[in-house]
Amino acid sequence: MPAFTVSDLARRLNAEIAGDPDRLLSGVASLGVAGPEDLTFFAREAMRNAVEGTEAGAVLAPRSFHCPGARFSVLKVDNPQLCFARIVRLFHPEPEPQPGLHPSARIGTGARIGESVSLAEGVVVEDGARIGRGTHVGPGTLIGRGARVGEDCRIGHAVSILHAVEIGDRVRVHAGARIGTDGFGYAPGPSGAHKVPQIGGCVIGDDVEIGANCTIDRGALDETRIGDRTKLDNLVHVGHNVLIGSDCLIIAQVGIAGSTRIGAGAQLGGQAGIIGHLEIGPGARIAAQSGVIRDVPPGATHGGTPAQPRRSWMKAIAHTRKLPQLVQRVARLERRQGLARSGAEEPADDGTA
Repeated sequence: MPAFTVSDLARRLNAEIAGDPDRLLSGVASLGVAGPEDLTFFAREAMRNAVEGTEAGAVLAPRSFHCPGARFSVLKVDNPQLCFARIVRLFHPEPEPQPGLHPSARIGTGARIGESVSLAEGVVVEDGARIGRGTHVGPGTLIGRGARVGEDCRIGHAVSILHAVEIGDRVRVHAGARIGTDGFGYAPGPSGAHKVPQIGGCVIGDDVEIGANCTIDRGALDETRIGDRTKLDNLVHVGHNVLIGSDCLIIAQVGIAGSTRIGAGAQLGGQAGIIGHLEIGPGARIAAQSGVIRDVPPGATHGGTPAQPRRSWMKAIAHTRKLPQLVQRVARLERRQGLARSGAEEPADDGTA
């Protein structure tokens, strides 16, 4: 495993050093488990107790950080968490796949394979597909007829990239994802539901990451699109004709129904459900497990089921917590009203109502 001095890392991060610049670091770890040769990070005051007790050799911290008597060196930066994410790959470099085509890989007629491409065992590249320079395709993956995969992509094992799908450069697709599957389109008829052919496209932008077992439908007539630098966690479903802007973050088990538009920079919490034909504005945030049935304005934060603006949602939660006491109060009032009508006296309140 590679090792770096504190001063080596400071040069890479434009960091200010407090403590020993020659301390040698050979790993990264969280505050609670880091040892004398590990780098860790401190991002907010809630972590103060942990950082004061850490055994780490060095800590990435905000430029305003002070910890008198610290045993560790400090690398002061503008964004410790972001810098830590950048530094991790120095200590744990990702293995580079060796270019080449496994003997069991099957390449169809008219398919074009770029330079330095790696096709693992059992890969199938169908007729007319194209794979760009430096891309790695994992075992058992299908690149469908006429599909296009850009340069320097990392496609995991058992992925399906179906016919005519377009994937940009530097895209990462994790195991088991299905891209370009048929959307859920049916027309009711006297003999049951009749499938509507899904003949649209599916376009994935540059620097997108698609988590394990995600499913992304092709459009019915038009295109399903995912914008540059958007990240999908595992088990996300994107319905047909959905348009997702750039730089969005979509957490695990989100479901987005057909023809919804999600603006750039939006964030969707885990297990949120979005019905079809909605507009989620740029920069909007949807809380986990929310059910969104109406448009969400740009920059707004909504939560709950049905999803509502954050202030209303929090008020509703607060009122819900008071329901047991309110039920008791109503019961007492009804009892008093009944006694008043009958002329009887109310017994002493023993607090058990």
